[in-house]
Amino acid sequence: MGLLDRDSRGYALSLDLLLALIPLTLVLGLVAADMDNLMYQVQDVVYRGSTERVAADTMNTLLTTSGNPNNWEGDVSTLKVPGLAKYDNATNQSIRYYLSDTKIGAITSTQIQNMLGSNYGYSLNITSTTSGAQILSKGTLGDASIDPNATEVVREERIVLYAPFDIVSQALNIRGTGKPIVITGDTFPTNKQYNQLYDYYVYVESTGTTTVTSASVTINSVTVVKPNDFTAGTEKVVKLIDPDEYGPDVLYNDDELKDNIVSVKLAGSPTDKMNVYIIKVPKGTPIGEIDLTAPTTKYRAVLYVWVR
Repeated sequence: MGLLDRDSRGYALSLDLLLALIPLTLVLGLVAADMDNLMYQVQDVVYRGSTERVAADTMNTLLTTSGNPNNWEGDVSTLKVPGLAKYDNATNQSIRYYLSDTKIGAITSTQIQNMLGSNYGYSLNITSTTSGAQILSKGTLGDASIDPNATEVVREERIVLYAPFDIVSQALNIRGTGKPIVITGDTFPTNKQYNQLYDYYVYVESTGTTTVTSASVTINSVTVVKPNDFTAGTEKVVKLIDPDEYGPDVLYNDDELKDNIVSVKLAGSPTDKMNVYIIKVPKGTPIGEIDLTAPTTKYRAVLYVWVR
């Protein structure tokens, strides 16, 4: 009787094990049947994560750095990595999220595409948050639109600052001493490419209790502002630095970038005080738009990236 009891226990144990294996077998079967879909979902998550990382890295590089080298827009043959942020020569640092108009004008769709790689398509637009004016529109497609066949599109957005001019040299708080004084301003670089893309203006403003009436500004020893440009009550003098008017030596026009030397002379009393700026603007900008009081505008940068 004891033997039968032991046999019954063994049979019950085998039956329990079999019953336990049935749901496990069903689960494994369902997993195996749905393996393709599971792998697709895993692959989709991996691809999206990779696309998000590529989009974020590209956006950060473009908007927070000046590129490598930092003056790549002057000679694109030296370009390693493009960046759009202004570069502060005084601190030797990029001004994050403050875009340079010269870099905006120089960057190409191919340069941005090279940052992303050939596996990705993109659309990048930078527009004013108030007026809707657009300063940059680049993309894989000619009209910078999004590929309608893209299954997954990643979006990155940043708010940036932009001004339609760039102060490349300045001499500030120049005060008369009763006898002529000469001040050397910041140097600024030009070359053939710069001179083809941009105009340069000299901007002199009186900031003292009396208006400046006798001052001059020279660039590379060529006088671009003369004392007779000032008249009583004139608070500012704005002039285009035109090589056709002043001669080819006024702005260096070599293949390589070369620094132009600015010199300011003031002959006046201690009540005479002034600032002098050299301003770089897109080619063809009219003199009436040269206004240092114009506020820096907020712009919205939006980048879309997808797997091609």
